[in-house]
Amino acid sequence: DSGSFQKKLNQDNYFITNNFLGNSDYNFIGVCDGHGVYGQNISSYLKEHLPMNAQEALIDNNILDLSNIDITNFSEIIESIYKTTNSQMNSDERIDSSLSGSTCIAGLYTPSRFLCINVGDSRCVLFKYFKSNNYWTFSNLSRDHKPSDKNEKNRILNNGGKVEPYVDEKGNYVGPDRVWATGIGDRIGVPGLAMSRSFGDQIAHSVGVVVSPEILEHNFCDEDKIILLASDGIWEFFQNEEVLDIVKKYYEENNADDALEELYQEADRRWRENEGIVDDITAIILFLE
Repeated sequence: DSGSFQKKLNQDNYFITNNFLGNSDYNFIGVCDGHGVYGQNISSYLKEHLPMNAQEALIDNNILDLSNIDITNFSEIIESIYKTTNSQMNSDERIDSSLSGSTCIAGLYTPSRFLCINVGDSRCVLFKYFKSNNYWTFSNLSRDHKPSDKNEKNRILNNGGKVEPYVDEKGNYVGPDRVWATGIGDRIGVPGLAMSRSFGDQIAHSVGVVVSPEILEHNFCDEDKIILLASDGIWEFFQNEEVLDIVKKYYEENNADDALEELYQEADRRWRENEGIVDDITAIILFLE
């Protein structure tokens, strides 16, 4: 909701690929959060092409069993898949990705492990329950890729970019650190990207933004109960503890639908209360047996 009479265009997408690699126990899932004028085209492209490209490449490399893989070799293959998908998309004449892009928080689920594959600032969180002391806790399975991060910032600066917040008409910094291209005057005013990794965003990529995914491998234990992947429509106004308070109520009932519905309703309320608008809100939840 744009806060006006005209609804804004939803730029989020998601994919759920069951029977991944021909194995009924494997699932490849992901949430894509588009941004920029044509962000919906890029997130739609990822929804259609990324799972297909990933499956084809892993099969071509004879990686069919994800229960025992060389994570280094696997990571190199996944990075190649992401770069190839991004290059193919940028070459598609139907898509203008110069100043538009998308994040992608994805996961490969197997019965024994979860491989989180992240590009951008959407997020994946694992929630655990310890029965012996009736205690819930959580841990992030992804890291937000922000230009304020020291290593991300250094890469951008070393590639000729600038990292600073938006500057208003009075010269005051406003909001979070963003990525800017330089070279025409002191600042050409683009792209102002608030993340350091993404699909698309060709101008931002010319100054150090990358599509290289960060992969975290998690081996399941009995205490692992819930995995949530979501765009920043959820995370903007929620702490992990607050998300946990909502979704854990539905775990024993195995009621993922109502868990997501309450989470969405509360996120919608917080957006309207804090901003007067509502960002796109997309989430995938896994209840683990």
